[in-house]
Amino acid sequence: LNREPGHLGLLASGEAIFIYLVPALLHLNGFILAVFIYRFADNEQLQNLIERVFILSSNPRRLVLTLWLYFGLGLVWLGVSIAYVTLIGIDGVTVFERFLSFGWTGGLARWTHTGELLRALLSVTLFLHDLLQMVVIVSYSLMCYMLRCYLKALKEKLLLHTIEPLNWMREICEFRKLLHHLNTKISLPVASLTVLNLSYTVSSVAHLFHNMTACPINIFTASLANILLWLVIALVPFFQAASLTVTCRQTQSCGHLISIRPFVHRNTSSEDLNTVLLYASSLKMSAKLFRMPVSAHYLCFLVLVCFIGVLTFGMCLNISLGRL
Repeated sequence: LNREPGHLGLLASGEAIFIYLVPALLHLNGFILAVFIYRFADNEQLQNLIERVFILSSNPRRLVLTLWLYFGLGLVWLGVSIAYVTLIGIDGVTVFERFLSFGWTGGLARWTHTGELLRALLSVTLFLHDLLQMVVIVSYSLMCYMLRCYLKALKEKLLLHTIEPLNWMREICEFRKLLHHLNTKISLPVASLTVLNLSYTVSSVAHLFHNMTACPINIFTASLANILLWLVIALVPFFQAASLTVTCRQTQSCGHLISIRPFVHRNTSSEDLNTVLLYASSLKMSAKLFRMPVSAHYLCFLVLVCFIGVLTFGMCLNISLGRL
């Protein structure tokens, strides 16, 4: 740690804003939005969605297992993140010195166990930070998955003529209300945390390629693991939203599919069939993040560009493997 007064002043002002203050405010904003939406503004939308999905589902056991799989994957990410912090370790001396770089903390330096206390508090804070990330992202992913199951079940029942066309259109109206709730409310804390996670990912990549002269393999592996952790949690909402958008767009073909099955819908009047055809073809539904529709095509292109960029920079990185 550089102990020069100029460096400490920079740490206490400029670096503190972008390293500590802004990420903390983004995380706090995501937490407050999540508590407000799930506790006060939900209006039993999630309960309504769960009931409808399980009523329409032809295989509830598989649905339950998939929901537990999402939750299990979230716990795996949380466990890997905790293991990463534990293996890397938290230097109590560095934490203490950075803490003392702020002028108002000089009086706390006289405490004997200040360094150990700060290290314990930092470990607990990082755990709660990652736990909130996991809960919010997994909740959003579960709701996207249940909306996909809801829409697929409606499409299947319409094609098999186990639901009347007019009742199907009413169910689609209920789905659009749930989708609007997802896009306008549930996505708000996810968007705030996604900005934070993407900034962590980009800053980790920039830190990895900051010194390209020689990079030991252990430092490269640790940096790469950190990048992958934040990249996974940052891209999961986009992939879930893109998958839901694909399912929504497939619903537009329902009217055409039932019109070419005259024997299945032989008791349905042609007027009702034409109504469903026009209604289904006019559906414009998509999942949104940051108030923008998420498309699978643009998402795959963006991931491809990022992969090529990382691969290009990696070719310029000199990794020291040590003596072989």
